[in-house]
Amino acid sequence: MVDCAMFNISLKGIHPSVICVEMDRVGNAIDNLKEVLTSEYPEESMQEFIEGFARTDEVMPTDKTLGFVVANSEKKAISFSFANLNSEQKKLITSKSEMYRKSGFSVETDL
Repeated sequence: MVDCAMFNISLKGIHPSVICVEMDRVGNAIDNLKEVLTSEYPEESMQEFIEGFARTDEVMPTDKTLGFVVANSEKKAISFSFANLNSEQKKLITSKSEMYRKSGFSVETDL
């Protein structure tokens, strides 16, 4: 069984991407996503992000999606919506959301 977060990423002029990131990599993925959202080369940055964080193995019936990260570079907005997180995971997502807020993003959190 694998716990995942679904990332729905919209970049100006690029078709939205949706990828599954394993929960143990979510913190690093959220950090790296900021670079993608602010990059002067969004296509290249997005491709590197997908290669670095997207889950590549087969999805199984026992896998769970614990939440969603929805980001839009054009609107400079990001949303974190998660369920069934332990206290450590909640603290991680909360601190990452503050990082975006301090960078001028509109941030929504639902934990």
